Amino acid sequence: MIELNVNVKSISNKKNKIKTIKIPYNDDVSDVRALIMETVKYCVESYNQRAENVDVLSVFSKEQIDDKAMSGKIAFGVNYGENKADLQKAEDDAIEAFNDGVAVLLIDDERAEDLDQKIDLKNIGSLTFIKLIMLAGRMW
Repeated sequence: MIELNVNVKSISNKKNKIKTIKIPYNDDVSDVRALIMETVKYCVESYNQRAENVDVLSVFSKEQIDDKAMSGKIAFGVNYGENKADLQKAEDDAIEAFNDGVAVLLIDDERAEDLDQKIDLKNIGSLTFIKLIMLAGRMW
């Protein structure tokens, strides 16, 4: 098992910033496709686990409320529906987003271009996933 630093966008009331989280990866991950699949698996499992472990007594401080308001939604991070994330659909969506160029993967600040690109987890310092959005007025 190898833990990698993954950069995640965090919205704060002072400024938009990037925070780093550690995600464990299996040693057998050897290409970009497997890296994306492992990342999606970790995220889906984390999401589903949060949905099961609801802390009803959560209370936000004024600062936390202000931070959440900056993102446009004040919520407890709870999945109020009974639906869990579907791992297969999430994996399919992630691969499609990468292929379509809607999602970009940076490995140590170098853009991964191909799903079959070989990687060595031991030589990676950080990963950054970027979801691109279309601007208004542009047709695709």
